[in-house]
Amino acid sequence: MTAVDVLVVGAGMAGLTAALALAEEGHSVRVVDKGRSVGGRLATRRIGSAVADHGAQFFTVRSEMFADAVRMWEADGIVSVWCDGFDASKADGHPRYRTEGGMSQLAKHLAGAVKNAGAEIVVNQRVASLIDTGDGITASYDAGSRYPDDARSVLVTSPVPQSIEMLRTGGVAVPDPALLITYDSVIALLISTDDDVESIVGPNGARQQPLDPMFTFIADNRTKGISPETLLTFHTEPALSAALWNLEDKEILERLQPELGRVLGTVTPTAIQVKKWRYAAPRSGHPERFLSIPTTSAPVILAGDAFGEARVEGAFLSGRHAAAELASRLSI
Repeated sequence: MTAVDVLVVGAGMAGLTAALALAEEGHSVRVVDKGRSVGGRLATRRIGSAVADHGAQFFTVRSEMFADAVRMWEADGIVSVWCDGFDASKADGHPRYRTEGGMSQLAKHLAGAVKNAGAEIVVNQRVASLIDTGDGITASYDAGSRYPDDARSVLVTSPVPQSIEMLRTGGVAVPDPALLITYDSVIALLISTDDDVESIVGPNGARQQPLDPMFTFIADNRTKGISPETLLTFHTEPALSAALWNLEDKEILERLQPELGRVLGTVTPTAIQVKKWRYAAPRSGHPERFLSIPTTSAPVILAGDAFGEARVEGAFLSGRHAAAELASRLSI
């Protein structure tokens, strides 16, 4: 198989953003992801005809670079403003943006642009190791499920613990800053109901409560404007999620039922699904937009929402800055 200029591991916001920037500059790019589809935590699920975002719920805009991209997505009809804050009585300075049809649609839109720019996207393939061959990097895959890929450089945007495993399995030394990056786990509950839920989520459709000991975020995807029917998303507090992590879904629901019942009140669920996010959000990240691995003969860079700030915008900016760094190094 012909070596590509850049192999991008991970097809979330950072990976797709970087792949698009590099492909548009004329570099040969291949994106690989272990999931069945692109998006990572830009994730949307259906229960019947109802739709719910169960990973990232929205995004805000703080930088001009991201604002430029969001304006294009708005013009394409991909994203729009959800609300100016979850307290309906006031705006808090940062409009919350939603993606039409759910956050996964933004990932699919970006993937389409990546392919149109000439890059390749391969899903359902997990990278097992990244090996420094002396004149490039070779990626091997689980159980030989795919012939190894050769690349002149690699950008790894998967959660950092997974990236470290790929590097160590391939014999690459990992710098200390990467070892210090940790993540919170989150258990999401998707709850459908035929009842009115404004008493739970308010007129704007969500409650964001980071200090709550049970549920840090609650949203109704119908009020949000992405679902034809009511479907609630609950995010369970990270420490509680970690304590419940190894339980079966039925046991998790049994443990959460008393508090869930208190929040729902007279609202009766018609269905409940459990979704686990092991690497939901960086708890301790890296201050820079990316991290170069100094021990390889070819460029290897780590990027993603653990670099800069733990937001959708942070992942976008990390991808763009990492792509610029790789483009510069490939031109030498």
